Amino acid sequence: MADPAHQAPKQQTAAAKLRQALARLTEPADAGPAAGQESLSAAVLREISETVLPRQLTLVIGQQPAASLTLAQRRLAGLSLAAAADSSPAAEDPTAAAQLFAARLRRLEAAAEAQGRGFCFRRRPCAAPQGAGSCSARMLEAALSGAGHGPLDRFRAQAADQAAAWLYCPRGSGSAETAGPAPLLAQLEAVRSALTARAARPASARVPVPKPDCLLLPVSPQQHILAASDGGALLLLALPPAAARAQAAAWSGLYG
Repeated sequence: MADPAHQAPKQQTAAAKLRQALARLTEPADAGPAAGQESLSAAVLREISETVLPRQLTLVIGQQPAASLTLAQRRLAGLSLAAAADSSPAAEDPTAAAQLFAARLRRLEAAAEAQGRGFCFRRRPCAAPQGAGSCSARMLEAALSGAGHGPLDRFRAQAADQAAAWLYCPRGSGSAETAGPAPLLAQLEAVRSALTARAARPASARVPVPKPDCLLLPVSPQQHILAASDGGALLLLALPPAAARAQAAAWSGLYG
């Protein structure tokens, strides 16, 4: 029989966690950020792991709503940015969804750090998400830890959310990560195949070249494809012409 003295600390810890969760659910909608609060990523991961019933969370940075998150069954089913002109839905594949959400979360973290402001969440019940790509807290954490190790990863984090579709081929991996509608992904896959074939020809110009490179490919007057490569990794983005030029300039800033 277990010693009650050894059970008490566990019971107290569970009770403390329950009180903290209840306090967050009942806090006023305009509650400000707490001093010395945890990082934004850690807060989002905790919210995911603690939320079972469907909830819509509004993330407020400073005094301005910055993003909307949809949570249910301890999974993140949606993360849209208030400042983004087009926040495309997550892919059905959980890994691709985690990558997309991680990129958006990194943008939010960068914005909060740049403004030097804290954040808080406003919570309300919502309908259960139907047919949306979702990921667990562990998958999102893995996507966050797997990104941001180099300039191309940082570029991907800031640029992917501006694209109508994107395709990312990590170094040394034949499996690509994608997000976006099927017709655009088919175009990106065709460009990927063409670039790979050209790079394999010894007599031709190697595209992408071994050193970091960025190409703008005008597919149509309404759409350009940006191809960025570094260290064997390749990122393809389908963007409107003006956005493509802006992201090419951003790439030059990172690698300049």
